[in-house]
Amino acid sequence: MKKTISKLFLVIAILLFSFAIAEEEEEVIKAGIRYNEATARIELFKDLPRKIEKSFYRDYLKDPNRKENIQSIKNKVYEIDSRVLCPFYFKETLLSYAVTYKDEREVIYYYNIFGNLLRFDVVEYKNDYMKTMGYSRFGNLINVSLSAEDDEQFVYDENGKLIAHWVGEKLVSEKLFKLTRKGREKTEE
Repeated sequence: MKKTISKLFLVIAILLFSFAIAEEEEEVIKAGIRYNEATARIELFKDLPRKIEKSFYRDYLKDPNRKENIQSIKNKVYEIDSRVLCPFYFKETLLSYAVTYKDEREVIYYYNIFGNLLRFDVVEYKNDYMKTMGYSRFGNLINVSLSAEDDEQFVYDENGKLIAHWVGEKLVSEKLFKLTRKGREKTEE
């Protein structure tokens, strides 16, 4: 159950930040090439770094702006001079938040409420898609996603197993049901 909730949280977090960043890079994503589960996997896993050296993210193991970020989130201010914040709640309780620095938009750092790094994403813009690689706080690959077109995304775990396939606002899972941001729907099969 915890693993399922963690994966769903991960997918939603990736999507929220991917779409927010993609708004500025729309022309890159909308190149017109369509992917399927197999072609997306092949494209994502070639030349994929499975481990990131700690020197890449060492300065962000603790949120250097934690107090200001938490206060801004409480005040519903999500854009500060040098960074953009994205809070994640359960009901009314802040669970974690993400930080993207404006001068380093290709990296998204996710923190718990104590300012400890939970994970980070590295975003690459290719000619016909956006690639997002998720890494643990230890630098190990957790997942990778491909966003092609503005309405489709494939998300895989570190072993290449499909975690999620988004089409528009619907998440089509391997268990033949669709999840939407409003709840669960039965598929027509």
